[in-house]
Amino acid sequence: MRLSLSVNGSPTVRASLEAKGWLSAHLSLSQGMNSDESRDRVWINAIDVSDEPNSSHLTWDAVPLVVGDRIAIEVLPDGESDPPTDTTQTSESPNNLFSDVEQARMLLATIKACDTELWKALNRAQAAEPADEFSKITNAVGSVLVELDRQ
Repeated sequence: MRLSLSVNGSPTVRASLEAKGWLSAHLSLSQGMNSDESRDRVWINAIDVSDEPNSSHLTWDAVPLVVGDRIAIEVLPDGESDPPTDTTQTSESPNNLFSDVEQARMLLATIKACDTELWKALNRAQAAEPADEFSKITNAVGSVLVELDRQ
């Protein structure tokens, strides 16, 4: 898969992905947003999922835009492309907890079991507790679930 991006008739970048995944062009216009990034821009992104559960994210730089710009995206046959300006690997993320996929799956199964038991406790409490007490229990269980999700 290969894409060519042109702005106002000038070729800007050619990007390709030869592996399993997605190759996409993104046009973003914003209004009233505070950001260090250029507010109005176009760029190409690829996600290589051939090494699941890990993936690679490739980005070809965003091009700033002004009113009146014309953007053209052309689908090209496979071939030469420009190197991405940024590449990240999910396997290198500091948020990864396990190097062993099976260990990660076991943790997720444990979290799912915990979630299921918390919902059962809520259902029992709803049937047995007055509304004001049930509201406190709901908030407590919600806090636990939010923290599990956050972590």
